[in-house]
Amino acid sequence: MTDCNFSFDCPGETTAIGDTSALVLLWCGPEIYRSNAVKNYAEKLDLRKGKELFNRCNAIWPDYGSVIRYRKLFIDEISESILKTGNIRQVIIPGAGFAMQGIELVSLFPDLTVFELDMNHMQTKQKLTAGLPFAAGSNLHCLLADIENSDRCETVLAEAGWKKNEPTLLIAEGISYYVSRKSVRRQWKMLAQGSAIIFEYLVPLSMVSPSRKFIPEKVFQEIISYCPSDTPLTHWSEQKLKNEHDVILERCCSLSDIERQYDPERRLFQERKDGWIEIAFLSRKN
Repeated sequence: MTDCNFSFDCPGETTAIGDTSALVLLWCGPEIYRSNAVKNYAEKLDLRKGKELFNRCNAIWPDYGSVIRYRKLFIDEISESILKTGNIRQVIIPGAGFAMQGIELVSLFPDLTVFELDMNHMQTKQKLTAGLPFAAGSNLHCLLADIENSDRCETVLAEAGWKKNEPTLLIAEGISYYVSRKSVRRQWKMLAQGSAIIFEYLVPLSMVSPSRKFIPEKVFQEIISYCPSDTPLTHWSEQKLKNEHDVILERCCSLSDIERQYDPERRLFQERKDGWIEIAFLSRKN
């Protein structure tokens, strides 16, 4: 990438994005994604609105960017391993916003169709992605829908070409804490047999080390202060996921597990309780 990507002051004609969307992209850093499509897309984004929130969150814990990078690296790896089997050719990403994973996946897998859902800015994103060097045209659909309204989401997806009776990969990253469990379960239920789910979630603070609880608590307070909603955060746990009726928990990884895989020398998360997000791989029950 060029030096201006993922920075505060990228010159040229760009589109300014909101505080919280910019925050996550600033935390990511340019090393997360690899395709030319993503590089070209990143050059179109102005992240300066996220500068204040970025600084405020990093003042709470300067290593918070590692949390975002670890989760994205891990989700990227799982997604690609699932799609390389060839059994799933459609992906749904709820709450996608201006994130880049859908662009990356469409670029890497030419016969894949990705449906991104969010209640704002998706028309802008569709325009920004037009003409990007995807391997096989534009198989990325940026759709306007409130993900709390599962019936509407299903209608919008079907109108865009989503095939309900075929397996789907559902990727929920950075969104489960802001939506109800009821909504999440409805998303799972609409999937066909053979579907897979990558589910990133926030654990209850009672499961976090006393010396670390202040980090997610204060960071999410900062983030929520920039959002219009005052809905309480939603928490999940490995045990809750094991008890779900419509999905099977195949694997669950903590930040400690992920760090051991990608950055074993650093050890910000020595034990499971040192982290506050986890990532589960689930399959739709037959």
